[in-house]
Amino acid sequence: MVKTALLILILSSFLNASLFEEECLYCHTNDFKFNMMMKKYTTKYSSEKRIKKAIFEYLKNPTKDKSVLPLGYINRFGIKDETFLDDKTLRDMIDIYYKQFNLKSKIY
Repeated sequence: MVKTALLILILSSFLNASLFEEECLYCHTNDFKFNMMMKKYTTKYSSEKRIKKAIFEYLKNPTKDKSVLPLGYINRFGIKDETFLDDKTLRDMIDIYYKQFNLKSKIY
């Protein structure tokens, strides 16, 4: 029973990770963009909870006011389209993003 639960948990992690690659890394093709965005979110919102909330709210309803990117970047590339992911999946993707790119993991 424990082995089955562990297997399901591991498979779920892989599926979420591949969904992250499919949904997020498809457009944001390199780590630099994700690192840059995480720096901006960290500077503006500071805590993990506030960062995740801000990302969630932006992706559900993207606007210039909610964006952490510079105006020049927004003018050049535009605002991201609203996500079609359900809330749970989106929160899982944000968790993966935060886990991989948060600044605390970069401090030695």
